[in-house]
Amino acid sequence: MLVLCLVNTYDKNKMHEIHLRSIARAAPLCYAFGFHLALMDFPFWREEREVVEEVCNYTTIGESGKYLKELEKSGKFHLIDKIPSHFGVLVATTSKPDPKKKIGLEEISSFNSITFLMGLGRRGLPRDVMKKAKYHWDVTEKGVSLETCTAMGAIVSLAFACREVCL
Repeated sequence: MLVLCLVNTYDKNKMHEIHLRSIARAAPLCYAFGFHLALMDFPFWREEREVVEEVCNYTTIGESGKYLKELEKSGKFHLIDKIPSHFGVLVATTSKPDPKKKIGLEEISSFNSITFLMGLGRRGLPRDVMKKAKYHWDVTEKGVSLETCTAMGAIVSLAFACREVCL
């Protein structure tokens, strides 16, 4: 199981336009590469269907939410408060990995089930999430901070390609 988990680091009490755009952009990536899409700390939504409806009504990105609908239909879209154990190994994506937790593509390819945690917002992932993650991965391996959507594409495509080639 491969999971891209977007962690809300914006205002927890209010839905922002950036939430809708980020979800709309993540859905086609997850659909195309066989990932699950999880949203963590989005308390203004109670169920996945609400998210799908809002994204579909808001944007034309991802063919007006077509891929988010497909993820929901196939059980690959999750609205969560905490990471379920069956989501596998937790990997925080960051341009500043803790040297003790740092991993590369070779290790990523060895996990059967893995969740890539990605923070939405300027601050990246909160400290408590960084601590909970067993590993940290810098997708650039050079400490380069990427814009959110660029990072999403790099994380999903590199992890997918490595697992396909290395397995």
